[in-house]
Amino acid sequence: MEKSQELIGILQAISIVAKSLAAKLMQIEKEVEAYEAAKAAAQERKAKKGWRR
Repeated sequence: MEKSQELIGILQAISIVAKSLAAKLMQIEKEVEAYEAAKAAAQERKAKKGWRR
């Protein structure tokens, strides 16, 4: 019984960490999308102005 309780505690801890990591990953994905959109917009503005890279 004690081992079962210990395993339950470990699984709960893993679940909490996994949830936290998933939230961080979603935030990173949003930041990457925003960065890529800004980069694409900047490249588009440069192209309209006739800039060459």
